Amino acid sequence: MTIVSIIILVAMGILCAFIHKNKGYSPIAGFCWGFFFFIIGLIIVLLERNKGEQIEADKGKLSMTQWLLIFLGVGIVLIIIFFIIMNLM
Repeated sequence: MTIVSIIILVAMGILCAFIHKNKGYSPIAGFCWGFFFFIIGLIIVLLERNKGEQIEADKGKLSMTQWLLIFLGVGIVLIIIFFIIMNLM
C-alpha cells in the first residue's frame, strides 16, 4: 500500500465515523466501516437508520440476539433428540 492509499482509507474512515456519530451510533464502528470496507462501508453507514428511529421501529420485535438464542436452543434440543433416538436403536 502506498501512503496515498492509507491517507484515502483514513479519510474515508473519518467521514464514516462522523456520519455514524451523527446518526447516534459509535464513531469507532463508523471508522472501521469506512477504513476496512471503503465505498461499501460508506453506503452501509449512509443507508443505516438513525438510532432513535431504529429503536422505535424495533419495539415489539425480537432482537437478533433473541433469534440467535432461539436458533441455538432449538438446535441443541434437536441434537439431544437425535442422540437419544440413535441410542434406542
